[in-house]
Amino acid sequence: MNHSIHPISAPTLYECANCGTEIPAASTKPALTKLDTCSNCHPAYTGKAVHNVTGSRVDAFSHRYKLAN
Repeated sequence: MNHSIHPISAPTLYECANCGTEIPAASTKPALTKLDTCSNCHPAYTGKAVHNVTGSRVDAFSHRYKLAN
């Protein structure tokens, strides 16, 4: 394999803008990178996600077309 055609990877830090967690990784851009959310503060990963499901698809169809149940 030709070594001169591959980019050089360097250690970098990814920092979460919400909670400030720093995640070490390797990247071709050796700079500090800001993330919007990380797995420590994202609601889908922490279990704090709220699902507003009210009724079923049949209820939504009935409501949309004003059908009696």
